[in-house]
Amino acid sequence: MPTSITGLVLLVVLLLPGLTFVIVRERKGSERRPTPFRETGAVVFCSVVAELAALVVFAAVRWLRPDLTPDVGQLIREGAAYARVNYAELGWWAGGLLLFACALAAVTAAFTGTRPHPSAMSAWWVMFDKWFPGENPIVGCVLEDGSYIEGRQASFNVSSDDSPDRDLVLIEPLKYRAPGAAEMHDFPWGAACISARRIVAMFVSYPPVLGQEAGAATQASAPAAS
Repeated sequence: MPTSITGLVLLVVLLLPGLTFVIVRERKGSERRPTPFRETGAVVFCSVVAELAALVVFAAVRWLRPDLTPDVGQLIREGAAYARVNYAELGWWAGGLLLFACALAAVTAAFTGTRPHPSAMSAWWVMFDKWFPGENPIVGCVLEDGSYIEGRQASFNVSSDDSPDRDLVLIEPLKYRAPGAAEMHDFPWGAACISARRIVAMFVSYPPVLGQEAGAATQASAPAAS
């Protein structure tokens, strides 16, 4: 850990672009828990690459329009004396290059992030996001006491671990069957939160695919026409 203000600033500058890359990339899939070494390596590597790209842009501007950029050679020769005189220009350029590196990391993560392989994800993520992303299917759950509840999936825990310590949220239209009952009844509530620990089996009904829906309508109309 840094022991001075200068060290803290350098740490933030080094890690911020990589942290931006990792956060944006995590939005593309399920929440995973890599080892600390692997996560730290990814953050540092992405930060170094993004900041090198920002320095290349600065070098290009320096070569094309040297009057618009700080004098790097003079800064190296004079050090603090040059920084005290040109602190405003140095501050604007440092902040701008850091923001450029963070923006570059975010754009790269958004356009290069691929959906993770199902083998590394939870069964919930596969059912709710992998097969039909963006949809809200009808979900039915058999609970451990023998009851049954059904509704439209609203949200679920995206952790990659199939842990019982997570919840599933269903919204209306809700249906419920009490333990030992034979029929389901409409449940007059807007939403229900179900603990994964209480779920014995889960059934998912996906919306029909457009091509399949059109084919079924054609087959239904053919006998009527004949």
